[in-house]
Amino acid sequence: MSFSLTPQEQSRVKLAEALGYHLDPISHKDLVLIVVIFSVYAFDVLAAIYLIANRRYAPLKAKSPVLMVFALVSSICWAIGDLEINGNVHLRGTVMANCKGIGVWVRVLLGVCTVSSLIALRSYGLYRVFHQNLSYRGLGFYLPFLVYCGCTLVYGIVAQVLKPEVTVQYIAMLDICYCPTPFRASLFAYIWATWLFVAFVNWKIRKIKSSFNESREMAFSCFVVFAILTFTTALQFANPSYPFNQTQRILTTALDHVATNLVWWSILGVPMYNCLFHKQRYLETWKRKLREDGLQREYEVDS
Repeated sequence: MSFSLTPQEQSRVKLAEALGYHLDPISHKDLVLIVVIFSVYAFDVLAAIYLIANRRYAPLKAKSPVLMVFALVSSICWAIGDLEINGNVHLRGTVMANCKGIGVWVRVLLGVCTVSSLIALRSYGLYRVFHQNLSYRGLGFYLPFLVYCGCTLVYGIVAQVLKPEVTVQYIAMLDICYCPTPFRASLFAYIWATWLFVAFVNWKIRKIKSSFNESREMAFSCFVVFAILTFTTALQFANPSYPFNQTQRILTTALDHVATNLVWWSILGVPMYNCLFHKQRYLETWKRKLREDGLQREYEVDS
């Protein structure tokens, strides 16, 4: 996969120009973006391994470590799909030319929707524990998530059955994946609905009396995601040919994964850092604050 201005890439630029588009060739700037994103995710994977190894440490256990690891895996799927849909890599002759498989299933369903639903599940769990005085487990906890997964699966199957011209198709002459406006709108509507649910649940738990910022973490997550989602939605509909513009495609891909990392680390950063450097002292402080707030039961900590 070349990031140089090859004769084939020059031909692609000229063909786009003949069709009335200005196309910035895929270059080493795109390569730098890819290296940076996946270097960050490599570090995240190491952090996730550490998280799982210390999942019984109470402050980390309270952050739902298994759920957060799956959220990281989904974020990586999202990143792979972004490279295809945003035009950061050449598709011809690779698996990336499968626009439905990578663009819909990997990027949107396993990536964007799954990571969003997992964060929604965490938010809903906080609502159950702090607002409804129910447990963070059981069928009642997982049922909304399972319903959402079922709807997502149906959405994916319908997209797979429909013709590529209706959903997303590979345009060989320009070596890109193209998504028609109606299907693009349905994707964004689904994603917006998911995060509006997260925002609604977070509003319900805004008065949690806790020293561990659970509500503020989720509020920060909503702020970051809504900011990026607003930018991406506006760009996608105002300029559907944004993958032809190097600055716009790099910015779009970069912002997506700045957002996923900000959300992930805003939830896990403080307890993970303290587990690594101040393990026992932080645990004692954490338990003491729980007792002061009267939240031993909610966090399953002995009095």
